[in-house]
Order: sequence, then structure tokens, then C-alpha cells
Amino acid sequence: MSEQTLRMQLHFYQQMMVNAKTAGDLVAHEVYKQITRRLAEELRQKETTACGEQTA
Repeated sequence: MSEQTLRMQLHFYQQMMVNAKTAGDLVAHEVYKQITRRLAEELRQKETTACGEQTA
């Protein structure tokens, strides 16, 4: 998955997480938080890999 796609998905799920919290849906909030964390980690790994390839 491209870095841009990951960023778009991360932004979408962050918004969904806030909406769920505002609506009082704690189960959905927790699910979106887990998805957000996974996407953030994937994005961090891609950035680290890209930086490593750039210096090599």
C-alpha cells in the first residue's frame, strides 16, 4: 500500500474514532483506535524503510 493511501486511511479512521467517542460509542472508539495504531505503525515502518533506502 502506498504511503499516501496509508495517510488517507489514517486520517479517515482518526475522524471516525473522534466521531465514535463524541457519540458515546466506546466499543467503536476502541476498534478505530486499534486500526489507527496499526496504520500509524505501518506508516512509520514505510518512512523508516524509505529513509534507509535513500541513504544507501
